[in-house]
Amino acid sequence: MSLTINTNLSSFIAQSSLKSSTSSLNQAIERMSTGFKINHAKDNAAGYSIANSMSSKLSSYEVTTDNTSYGLELISTATSNLDLITSHLQRIRDLAEQASNGTYGADSLAALQSEVEVRMKEVDRIISNTEYNGISLYKGEKKLNIDVDESKRVVNQTTFQSGKTYYLTESEDLVKLQDLVNSGVDTTNVTFELVSDIDMKGVVFRGIGIDFIKSFKGTFNGNQCVIKNLTIDTTGDKVGLFGCVIGGKIDSVGLENADIKGKSYVGGLVGDATGSITNSYVTGSVSGTDSIGGLVGNASGSITNSYASGSVIGVGSIGGLVGRASGGITNSYATGSVEGSQDTGGLVGGQYGGSIMNSYAASSVNGRQDSGGLVGGQYTGSIINSFSLGNVSGTNRVGGLSGNASGSITNSYAIGNVTGSFNVAGFVGYAVSNPKIDGYFDTQKTGKLIGVGTGSYTGIVTGVTSSELQDLINSGILPGYGNQDDIGVGAVGGGREFVLQVGIDSSEYSQIKFDTMFELDLSVDLTTQAGALQAITDIDNALKSIESKQTELGATENKLMSVLDALSINIENLTSSLSTIRDADIAEESSEYIRNQILQQASATLLSTANQNPSIALQLL
Repeated sequence: MSLTINTNLSSFIAQSSLKSSTSSLNQAIERMSTGFKINHAKDNAAGYSIANSMSSKLSSYEVTTDNTSYGLELISTATSNLDLITSHLQRIRDLAEQASNGTYGADSLAALQSEVEVRMKEVDRIISNTEYNGISLYKGEKKLNIDVDESKRVVNQTTFQSGKTYYLTESEDLVKLQDLVNSGVDTTNVTFELVSDIDMKGVVFRGIGIDFIKSFKGTFNGNQCVIKNLTIDTTGDKVGLFGCVIGGKIDSVGLENADIKGKSYVGGLVGDATGSITNSYVTGSVSGTDSIGGLVGNASGSITNSYASGSVIGVGSIGGLVGRASGGITNSYATGSVEGSQDTGGLVGGQYGGSIMNSYAASSVNGRQDSGGLVGGQYTGSIINSFSLGNVSGTNRVGGLSGNASGSITNSYAIGNVTGSFNVAGFVGYAVSNPKIDGYFDTQKTGKLIGVGTGSYTGIVTGVTSSELQDLINSGILPGYGNQDDIGVGAVGGGREFVLQVGIDSSEYSQIKFDTMFELDLSVDLTTQAGALQAITDIDNALKSIESKQTELGATENKLMSVLDALSINIENLTSSLSTIRDADIAEESSEYIRNQILQQASATLLSTANQNPSIALQLL
């Protein structure tokens, strides 16, 4: 190598080595100070992306662990208070056993009754006030908490003023509203607010509104309150809590343990309705002859976010939700049992117009002619994005979804077993007037290989296996069952349902649902020996109810504990994988640090020497 003044190649070489060793030294310092060997995307592009994805999942798992722990604490609160209720009921049972002996006088029985009343009040207090983080556990949330002006209570009215609001707090308010409407008092443009639960046990009732003229025409806001134990037994028409509603509106009313009997146009909530019904439900039994439904007997108005559960029995146009429907039904469902002769359906007996959308039935259907899991007889109208789950039996024109079809059916399916003698099929028993029908049926569960029994139609009805149907549901082509939220059902219920997020995605497998709802309808009278004996039976039934709820909550608690164990394993494995990809080996990095430090020192020394080369050349001049 020649000795030059302008170009100092040795210096360049030393500078490059110094720069390289310094860069490597800085990298080693960064890795040891952060503990990560991947600090920037440039360090390892693929590894950086994978590590970020793992970090996101790990954070989600940690939040999910907290969610699950909160769920366990909520259930623990519910079960602990049920233990307190059990303790009180066991003591009340002891007192009932004592009073039933027949050796106690009136004063002694009164003393026993006094303790019972104190304990029953405490039980009611526990049920009403048990909360977790401000959430009522045993009872559904009430929409309003109104200090009612007595002058605005229905019971104190003789007529109603248009544009005004009146309140119902007790059974006598419902009876007074019934009497006024049935006598011809006009409720047009009048609002009624139900502001507390009402027990109608032992109250003689006929129904609010009896015909087109003497009908309910106002707005009834139930505020998610519950009317319990309503009994109506009549041979008349237009029977229900509301016998006849013309253009009125009913919202957020719960009717529990109803027993409604009538002739035609009979429903748990409304016998004959032309107005709108939203966010309402009925549980119990409804029976009659023609146009009988669990919620509404005859509906020409709209029904949204509502359901019925129980038994419905009649002859013609018998449906789990609506007997005869000519209006729209959306986001609603029915469960229980339905029995009839003509037009018997799990959701609707006879459809004469309107649409049934995003709705389903899980009712067992037992009819004769025109029987279907969702609709008994579809004469006009449409069925869209709906399905049936219950078993169907009949004689003629029997289908998993509809007994006969004259209107359109789109993107719907049937699952329950189907049996009959004539015109029997997995989807529609009999197609009339060439309707457009598109849907699916489970060939394994319906037990049928043909979708439409008799008649011509356009469209495609496909028989699939159970697993194929589930794939269609999982892919989002069909609405899902087993989860009401999949089809948008949002009716108010009598329970207190919780949905816990116990996974890191939004699928149904990342959620656990349970219901803490618990109510105690118990009356104890120890003032007579007969009352004491009856109390023993009633208390035993109440204790069984508590045991059932404890078992249900205990099973959910075990499931959540299992989820916690699984989450712990996932977190451990993911942390280990993330460490392998991202964490720095400190022993290796410290060696690199020392190596590069020595190289840096050597390069600095040699650079100093190399920089002397030009001065050596000057000495030769």
